[in-house]
Amino acid sequence: MPRLPPSLFHTAAQIHPLAPRLLPVCRSLASVRSELRWIAQHVLQSQSSHLVPPRLRLWQLVDLRATGLPLQYVLGSQPFGSLDIKCRKGVLIPRPETESWTLYLASLLSSSSSPSQGLRVLDLCTGTGCIPLLLSSSLSARNTPLSSVTGVDISPRAISLAQENLAHNLRLGTLLPSTGSKIQFLQHDVFSPDFVSTLGKEEVDVLVSNPPYISHRGFATDTARSVRNYEPKLALVPSPEKQALSSTEHPEDVFYARILHLAQQLESPNKVVLEVASLEQATRVVDMVHSSPELLREYKTIEIWRDEPAYGGGVIPHRIEGINITVSVRGEGNGRAVYLSRD
Repeated sequence: MPRLPPSLFHTAAQIHPLAPRLLPVCRSLASVRSELRWIAQHVLQSQSSHLVPPRLRLWQLVDLRATGLPLQYVLGSQPFGSLDIKCRKGVLIPRPETESWTLYLASLLSSSSSPSQGLRVLDLCTGTGCIPLLLSSSLSARNTPLSSVTGVDISPRAISLAQENLAHNLRLGTLLPSTGSKIQFLQHDVFSPDFVSTLGKEEVDVLVSNPPYISHRGFATDTARSVRNYEPKLALVPSPEKQALSSTEHPEDVFYARILHLAQQLESPNKVVLEVASLEQATRVVDMVHSSPELLREYKTIEIWRDEPAYGGGVIPHRIEGINITVSVRGEGNGRAVYLSRD
């Protein structure tokens, strides 16, 4: 990482006395201005719940951010679509790319026919609960009926925060009580042999997941320092025990193989969305689907979604070298998700 010139710190000091403290983590004056504004707004909005004077509270939070602690942990929340998602150390911070495909999926679901009893949604590796909560909010806003929405995670800390986010957004009114009553979060290991029976259901209509998908090497070399230092590795990198279950040269893909197997046990949900790290990883997941006659028979539509699937003017054929497969790629940006549909 290049060193910042002293002149930049001088300019930052003219913006605000605390601005130079943020410059090493923000790396630009524009980011410094934005983060200072957000932190100041947070201090003003939350001052009634703190005994510390606002100016001292501002200094404390800027000092925390200057250590490299992600802004979402400093402020305690992150906007996610129409929702306000509480964030806490030990649980992965929601990403804007996840928000984009979740909203796009909601638009697809609302424009297609739904079961008369309402959609049954299952989110694996739910973390903060941001995906099922935003899906629920967006679908209810479009008058798309829901039957049940379930988020599952192995981490008790994640499940506790997801439940808190459900209650928090009900209080804010971003989730309707009639919708919130259909949402539940369960602690369970998706690799458990009795996962489906413990779940208490054998059919779902929509299966989504943002699972751990980064290799140990990728975590060490490709992630930001703030991610390595502060976000939970468990949510980003499959554990050695999980990777040992992989039969491929990419053990970081082990969750995809397991979730695709679960999709068959759950009688092939009508739609499946799996978040990935890159176009390369997405093509490996597509190869898994093509390697399964059962999955190929069930899913007529197989697409790779980029960061912004709603933009880019439709789909573009992408040939996967080495396995002789052409798949449709939708949107703009980096490869971000694999989408399967029985329609």
